[in-house]
Amino acid sequence: MKEMEQPNSRIEPKRGINVRGLVQVVIGVGALALLIFKSDTRRLLEAIKLTRIAYLPLAFLATVCVNWLMAYRWGVILKVRGHKVKTYRLLVYYLIGIFFMNFVPGGGVSGDVARLFFADRDVRDKPFVLSSLIYERLVGLFTLLLLGFGATVASRGSLPDGRAFYVGEAILALALLAASALLSARLATTLGRLAVWMSAKFKVERLGAAAARTLEAIAELRQQKRMLLTTVLLSVLIRVVWGAGCFVVAQAMSLPLSFAVVFSFISLVDMIRMLPTWGGGIGVREWALVALFAGAGIAREQALLFSLLVFAPVLLNALIGGILYTSSAGLLRPELQVPKPSPVEISRS
Repeated sequence: MKEMEQPNSRIEPKRGINVRGLVQVVIGVGALALLIFKSDTRRLLEAIKLTRIAYLPLAFLATVCVNWLMAYRWGVILKVRGHKVKTYRLLVYYLIGIFFMNFVPGGGVSGDVARLFFADRDVRDKPFVLSSLIYERLVGLFTLLLLGFGATVASRGSLPDGRAFYVGEAILALALLAASALLSARLATTLGRLAVWMSAKFKVERLGAAAARTLEAIAELRQQKRMLLTTVLLSVLIRVVWGAGCFVVAQAMSLPLSFAVVFSFISLVDMIRMLPTWGGGIGVREWALVALFAGAGIAREQALLFSLLVFAPVLLNALIGGILYTSSAGLLRPELQVPKPSPVEISRS
């Protein structure tokens, strides 16, 4: 006779296809493939031959410096409540987050979730860690928009008139106003009350309470004037170093673009990369740069190569983050490893 199934037997749930993630991958890869197909292969190869490869390690060094500065900035935020996490550990968390951001659908959200998971093992205060991530995003976004808008206005005279250029200016200006509003303490209080009201209405009080605590923590962070000034200055330095790395690539390709122009273009593209896309906005960012560079008289093939060379170091950092993620138990939690028994202990057993 066949044995009857026990009523309490465990049934493995069936995993469905992540349709949203699949769509993101198809859009990103499809957009990049279409751009490569529409490009002139001979011109693309010529642009590659004319690129001075010796400049490119400087671009990679710039991305490493940017990641270290962001990790240090995060540590400054965490110290508000006395959490002193070493910068190298936060750098590892950042690299793991970059891995998730580039290889897991969801964009920066998936990377932030990974960072939240790892950092909470050190801090043991999930709402505060989450608030530090949100605050860090807001400060970074505000600085990106402020400097990007300034660079766009400053470089207006060096570029021909174009609809894409003025649309970019308008987008940066509106986003800057929105980011300024998000940094308002009054808005944070209003959003906290709204979260509590919505959670009570839909009977998810626990979720609403967590959201309210997170918003309260963000408001607490904004009251730390010294920390606020430090994080803003670090954010400015991060943007300048990242822009310098991109400008190095432009110089390697001998593109007739000033630092201000490159900085403003990259600021617009970085806004696109913040959207929930796959691969750090792959495909979409290339099309955006092609449109922006066209206004400066740069050929499609050069704009495509510029984008690939600029974001190749980011992808390399993501691969390093993937390696760190697979070995995270040994690198991040050495105190949890079981010590090997000594020869004396073995002889006693």
